[in-house]
Amino acid sequence: MKIPKVGVLVITALVLGFIMVAGCGGNKSSGSNASSTSGNSGTQLETIAVSHQPCLHALPTYMAMQKGWDKEAGLKIDFQFYPSGPPQNEALASNKWEVGAEGAVPAMLAAIRYGAYIIAISNDESETNDLWVRPDSPILKVKGYNPKYPEIYGSPDTLKGKTILLTTASTGHYAVIATLRALGLDEKDVKLVHMEQSQAMAAFEAGQGDVVQLWAPYDYIAQSKGWVKISSGLRAGVKIPGVVLASKKAFEENPEKVAKWLKLYMKGIQEMKSNPTESAKILDAYYKEHGLTLDQKALSQEFTLRPLFNTKEQLALFSKKDGGTSEVENWMAGLADFFVAQGRITEAEKDKFLKGGYITDKILKLVANEENKK
Repeated sequence: MKIPKVGVLVITALVLGFIMVAGCGGNKSSGSNASSTSGNSGTQLETIAVSHQPCLHALPTYMAMQKGWDKEAGLKIDFQFYPSGPPQNEALASNKWEVGAEGAVPAMLAAIRYGAYIIAISNDESETNDLWVRPDSPILKVKGYNPKYPEIYGSPDTLKGKTILLTTASTGHYAVIATLRALGLDEKDVKLVHMEQSQAMAAFEAGQGDVVQLWAPYDYIAQSKGWVKISSGLRAGVKIPGVVLASKKAFEENPEKVAKWLKLYMKGIQEMKSNPTESAKILDAYYKEHGLTLDQKALSQEFTLRPLFNTKEQLALFSKKDGGTSEVENWMAGLADFFVAQGRITEAEKDKFLKGGYITDKILKLVANEENKK
């Protein structure tokens, strides 16, 4: 199936209201505190460049800016906005940001290519990295083809040869691979067409493609349109964490500043866990700043479908069991194995990632020590 040129897709996306105001790879300061140069006491603030996407995992940083926690901590947040992991990593290669949050796949690639460190988990997004079809799709005629994955729709016959619109090298791509594998297929059995999320939504709305891969908050828009979810990372048996990163330079040269920011981020996560209703209002404001409007049901689902972990829970996830591997390392190993099998990274790159110390609780421990001083 012929896919329109990108320019046409962008125009369509603008009409539908899904395109992000920052644009592909663009930077955008967000929140009233972004331009501040000094705290309430007049002391100079330390600037930290933070990168985020139009996703729930940006909320702790945005919340810190809206509530003034950053100033109280002596930080000035340079908030940078990216549509997805690949352009976010391109900026990382140029040392444009020091810390941030993104999906597990681009985070793995950031570690392999640029020496970035995974320092925390932003949320569990296994269920909200998903695949959608139109309600009249023949794919919906079969459910539970593989009894091990009873919630997946489709079969080899109904999916083979279909066009899937997706954001490649992403957690959504990982969910696509896992779904195909669960049905006894692989990438060569379908046609994969790379698009950013807003473009994929616009193209699918216009009748392009047979399946579209989305992640939150775009999948809530798909739900409102009556599209049907046929699979997700969770339904395909894989764990997909969102992760928090620090650049190699920031982690190795200024871990105290990274910890100062991560403490704010973890304070935001705790607030989201303790007060989801009020947190949803702040999330709504963040999304609207970037051209995205969700109904109350969708905003609520952001907190019910995506588990969050406080500092204590994070340390448990990063703790190595009996000298072996941690839960987070196991999650990332599963992801790395998938991408080795697909020929997207090598065994040597996988070993470098898993054995190079890039998954670390060093900064979390600094945060825990500060929290315990209260």
